[in-house]
Amino acid sequence: MASDPSTYKFNHTMLRVKDPQRSLEFYKFLGMSVVIKMDVPEGKFTNYFLAYTGPKSLNGDCHFTDLQGTVELCHNWGTENDPEYSVVNGNTEPHRGFGHLAISVDNIEVACKRIEDAGYNFQKKLTEGRMRHIAFAKDPDGYWVEIIKRAEENLSTTTDTGSYRMNHTMLRVKDAEASLKFYQESMGMTLVRTVENPDNKFNLYFLAYGKAPADGKTSDMEGLLELTWNYGTEKQEGPVYHNGNTAPQGFGHICTLPCHVVLLESYLFCYRADSDFLSGISTDDLQGACDRFESLKVPFKKRLTDGMMKNIAFILDPDGYWIEVIQNERIKRTSNW
Repeated sequence: MASDPSTYKFNHTMLRVKDPQRSLEFYKFLGMSVVIKMDVPEGKFTNYFLAYTGPKSLNGDCHFTDLQGTVELCHNWGTENDPEYSVVNGNTEPHRGFGHLAISVDNIEVACKRIEDAGYNFQKKLTEGRMRHIAFAKDPDGYWVEIIKRAEENLSTTTDTGSYRMNHTMLRVKDAEASLKFYQESMGMTLVRTVENPDNKFNLYFLAYGKAPADGKTSDMEGLLELTWNYGTEKQEGPVYHNGNTAPQGFGHICTLPCHVVLLESYLFCYRADSDFLSGISTDDLQGACDRFESLKVPFKKRLTDGMMKNIAFILDPDGYWIEVIQNERIKRTSNW
């Protein structure tokens, strides 16, 4: 079976958390629900996958691997009781790279007030700075969560978390031309929106699977990837951004541990204890997709034939961010899952 990139989906973004109960409380407060929880005693960690799956969501009721805009929270047991443990949120020097998650809401003023009234902190409130149309809340680990409008005008006078969208994940990239070429040609994504900001010397590029909306509005979509390019970084020598897999203070438990494997309810997943961020792409045919990446000379972190795991691969983008590649079970059920 030949792999068709038009069927790929931006399945999930993984973040490592210190205290899962506090993190789950925060993301559930934003309307997300746990679709899968995986306890892995041999690895001493638990993975929580959250998504918008209610009747007003775009995902609806479908197989986990067919979802878009899923957030994976990874917790190594015991970190919640370790006073020395913390994570790097991707927005502090010299470990900038991953920027933020973004959730689009029906009424941004009411949604932000609800978050503030619940006692959660903000990196930027609506009333602060020049950009009065967006806000940045902070989750319990300090990760930034951008709050944006689903439409130009508020859709209601109140706010309904069931109508929220996990709109996009933002990554900073060194070379916009190289990254756009990779995500469009190798990953099969479509550039659906570009925001140029020459006054502040940066551009934003929004990519997604599927066609761009006819009206050019992307805020009502789910599962987008935002690439942020700061002018001139392409001229710098060596890596510019932190990829989440090196060893700065704050990641915690940095080591060369191999991937841990767990078979749970017939689904095979992987987690590396030394990573704080990665993204997952679900494909129509896993082997066909990997063969296609090989033919395009995409660098692999892990091939299907490497190690014990024959159902998961990891490829690298031009900045060294890891991209997990898994099988979309709705499209094709492989015999060895």
